[in-house]
Amino acid sequence: MTGDDWQRTSPPSEQLDWSTLWEDERHGGWQVQAATRETDGWTRPNLRLQLGDEDRRLTGAACVCVRRDGDQPRVLLVDQQRPAPGVRLWEIPRGMVDPDDASPAEAALRELAEETGMVASLEAELGEIYPDTGVFAGSVAVVLAAFVRQGEGQDEDEPEVDATRWFTRDEVRGLIAEGRLRDGISLGALALADVWRQDDPVSAASSA
Repeated sequence: MTGDDWQRTSPPSEQLDWSTLWEDERHGGWQVQAATRETDGWTRPNLRLQLGDEDRRLTGAACVCVRRDGDQPRVLLVDQQRPAPGVRLWEIPRGMVDPDDASPAEAALRELAEETGMVASLEAELGEIYPDTGVFAGSVAVVLAAFVRQGEGQDEDEPEVDATRWFTRDEVRGLIAEGRLRDGISLGALALADVWRQDDPVSAASSA
């Protein structure tokens, strides 16, 4: 099975009639929508968060960036403060897909540069993941990239995060075991890299 085949293996579910409860035009538009459906004789309420245009479901991009110039491959993680759960976590660099991005892959590499100041080259588009299938309607594209160089200090290369670090496979596994890497997007991105790039030891961070 190829990555493209994998993208098409999820059949569509029942399409509901969504109504908008709240909306905001910032960041490309946000909507909180509601719908109901009948399940085994009872009415079930459903909520979803919709970002951007309803037809443009791909809303995010994440980059698994690997460096191979040492004794063993290492993957880049960033230290992020997340106000919603109130924790700091190590995460895969990621962000929103902008309308000006030519592709999700371009968005992922742009976010890598903005967050870390690092330049990387695209190796593979691994697929898309749904970070929250209960409420969030969007998906996140995941790409594998190879480290090229550190930014040269221009304003556009100034990192947005407080800290970055390269981790070996065993170190990533340790972060997961300790609960310091546990956001769904990063775990999903590492699992996807494991499935499609098994020849790269660092991408198998989530394997047993």
